[in-house]
Amino acid sequence: MGRAFDPGLRAAARALAARLPVAAPRTGVPDRPGTRRVVTRRDATGSDVDLDATLAARGAEPHWRADHLHTRGWRATGRASVLLVDASGSVAGDELTVAVLTAAALAQRMRPGDELGVVAFWSRAVVLRPLSADPRADLAVSRLFDLRGGGTTDLDLGLRTAAAQLARTRAAARDVLLLSDGVPTESPDPLPAAAALARAGARLHVLSLSADAESVAQCAALAAAGGGRVAPLRRAGDAPVAVRTLLG
Repeated sequence: MGRAFDPGLRAAARALAARLPVAAPRTGVPDRPGTRRVVTRRDATGSDVDLDATLAARGAEPHWRADHLHTRGWRATGRASVLLVDASGSVAGDELTVAVLTAAALAQRMRPGDELGVVAFWSRAVVLRPLSADPRADLAVSRLFDLRGGGTTDLDLGLRTAAAQLARTRAAARDVLLLSDGVPTESPDPLPAAAALARAGARLHVLSLSADAESVAQCAALAAAGGGRVAPLRRAGDAPVAVRTLLG
């Protein structure tokens, strides 16, 4: 109904999608107490050099490189999640509803200090919602309803765009949730970009939209390279369960 001709119905559908109850309320003691902790990261912005991690990164290489350097510094204890939506021609129709419900499920999971971003990609990549701690999903939902992608699938570009969003955060836990059939139609090999996410301390999880054997294998390979997990997502109503399966 987000594309209905009647303006009132269209506005009501978008408002409802942003407020969908997709999970049981959280109770008990938060599992991420505090606001910041000291972590190792692969950049030069920390306060101290992590010598063990730096030497391990160099390994047996004869020369030093800048990306060998690991430092220790403070990082927020929240979670930063980027929903990466495949909007190419191979993904159409009901996948729009799946993407909307997945975005709503992620927004419902947010706690103070958590951040959420939404990126769509096909032959280009568009940031629908920059990584933000704002718990409202209405802007992302509205832009997903308006999304007109199609064309080829540049998975490498999508992954690199998601990585650029995560580079803005200081959250300790960082995840990319890729909503796709996993098959690049016009793209460099996406596995190096997936592995780069893992090296940067993020995890790539894949919500697999297709039961085709090639698609299932590609999604599994992407998740393995990105240090994450894969979960099938064939129907819109399964989105909350799939998100919980991947993120716990």
